[in-house]
Amino acid sequence: MIKDIYCLPGTMCDQRLWQSTQQALGQSLLLNHVPIPMLENIDVIVEALYESLPKHPINLLGFSMGGYLACAFAIKYPQRVKRLMVLSNTGSGLLETERRQREIALNWVAKQGYKGIPKKKAMAMLSEKNSENSELIEIIQAMDATLGERVFIQQLKSSLDRPELLPELLEGDFPLSFVVGNEDSLLSADVLEKIRSSKLCTLHTLNQSGHMLTLEQPVLVADLIKSFYS
Repeated sequence: MIKDIYCLPGTMCDQRLWQSTQQALGQSLLLNHVPIPMLENIDVIVEALYESLPKHPINLLGFSMGGYLACAFAIKYPQRVKRLMVLSNTGSGLLETERRQREIALNWVAKQGYKGIPKKKAMAMLSEKNSENSELIEIIQAMDATLGERVFIQQLKSSLDRPELLPELLEGDFPLSFVVGNEDSLLSADVLEKIRSSKLCTLHTLNQSGHMLTLEQPVLVADLIKSFYS
């Protein structure tokens, strides 16, 4: 019997985010890509997901921005979540440096238009080992190009304000697991330490991994998914 997992992607990511991990999983677990609704803030996006996702408790998986949305959904509608795994996110607000970079990017695009994710930015989302992996960089840039300027503006604007969700998330009754890369510069070391010390969830840290876990470590991520959802 095939088990469905509903997957919320990160900023400027499409179904290609999951393809290598799905190949590593085989056919017993199906990663169902759920595009992020084109709405103006986290609250209304969560409401749209409430309407579109299955009404029974589901296996939920979120990556990066999608991880934050999955946390917000699980807090508001815990009865709809069977198990939750969060990749490259901690249910916390953006680091101040990242928030500022996004504000600068939005101002630039408003004046100059969007010309796609720079190669340097794509490289920075990968581990040092993979920072010049042309195949991974091309996937990041291709997903970004497919979604384009309108999605870029909507996703950045809608997710700038991210209230702290972790304390309330840890009170949920559903099994909860976090998976992060040891070279992910977008995550707070202090928040990761809180998660690591908690007995209410699990934290897996993947070596030689940056932010783009499903692209860099599809086999390891697949193994963790199998263990957690099976």
